[in-house]
Amino acid sequence: MATATALFVRVFIIEDYRIASNSMFPNLEIGKLIFVSKSSFSLKLPFSSYEVIKFSRPKRSEIVAFSLPEKGHMTYVKRVVALAGDRVEIKSGNLYVNGELAKYQKTSPSERQLAESDSNIVQVEQLLETKPYKILIEKDKLPNYGPIDIPPNHFFALGDNRLESVDSRSWGPVPYSYLKGKVLTSF
Repeated sequence: MATATALFVRVFIIEDYRIASNSMFPNLEIGKLIFVSKSSFSLKLPFSSYEVIKFSRPKRSEIVAFSLPEKGHMTYVKRVVALAGDRVEIKSGNLYVNGELAKYQKTSPSERQLAESDSNIVQVEQLLETKPYKILIEKDKLPNYGPIDIPPNHFFALGDNRLESVDSRSWGPVPYSYLKGKVLTSF
């Protein structure tokens, strides 16, 4: 009975993952254990992307886990920055959603020391009216991107380490059906 309960929880409720890359630094470091709520957005048939019941969709600035079937069985962890119907653009290292520049704040000197080199900058980014979060950027090296319009039933995801993240800038908007869940916490 305990095994069946544990399997049920892992398939439908919550799953744990280890962060395998530096793409979400400074917020999630390599090796961190994260928990993903698999029932945050929908209830899916086990081992498929078919949504039986849809509860909600991710919001801007939430960290989500998803897979890209065409890229294998790897789980990606990224931050949602744009939703279906939004227009996204990156100019000179700055993120624009629907033509509105995200708000940026400098961090304290001790937080800047988190950066791996002198040209890396840890900043606080805030999209529209969402909760602020830290990002790591090298503005001089970050190429411009877009603008692109996010199609229906898709979202656009970026890593918080903008220079080292492989994300929607590489593969494009992600279908909602590829979502595994919302990242709840890390250890």
